[in-house]
Amino acid sequence: MFAAAVAATVAFAAAPAAQAAQFLTLTGPSGTYGDDNVTCAGGGVFCSFERTFTFTTPTGFNLASSDITSLLTGNNQATNLDLTTVTLNGKDFNTVLSGVQEFRNLLNQTIVAGGTNTLFVSGTVGQAGSPTPANASFTGNLSFATQVAAVPETATWGMMILGFGMIGAASRSRKVKTSVKFA
Repeated sequence: MFAAAVAATVAFAAAPAAQAAQFLTLTGPSGTYGDDNVTCAGGGVFCSFERTFTFTTPTGFNLASSDITSLLTGNNQATNLDLTTVTLNGKDFNTVLSGVQEFRNLLNQTIVAGGTNTLFVSGTVGQAGSPTPANASFTGNLSFATQVAAVPETATWGMMILGFGMIGAASRSRKVKTSVKFA
């Protein structure tokens, strides 16, 4: 688990200056990720952004769930961060809430234990018609779990065998002839 956190930290140590606010932290069966400084130069246009997070699944876990939300920062509530694409290993997140603030999630995505995973986030940020720069952020949570194979209950097996026995008995029984006489 500690190795996963170190690997994630090392992966971002070499991040370019433009993505210095990007972060990913894994601690045991959970973690956080995001970018707390998505900016746009202003001029009344929306700017696009893309962020890629690469991490190693903590040992012993093979299911991942995640959520992500966009946040407004600063005093200007006109800032809008739209999440256009959010994927984990190519699987799209579900849109739960969209608009000025967005929320997406992905539940119980099967992943490889100890494997490398890619989380991709893209979108736009800006203030419609505003010449001032825009600042916004997004953050998300990761949680990992272990998927356990289903084990049939003893009673279920017993009922199944009894059912097959009853079907066999019914098919082997002798048919009784019935005659009906009308007066």
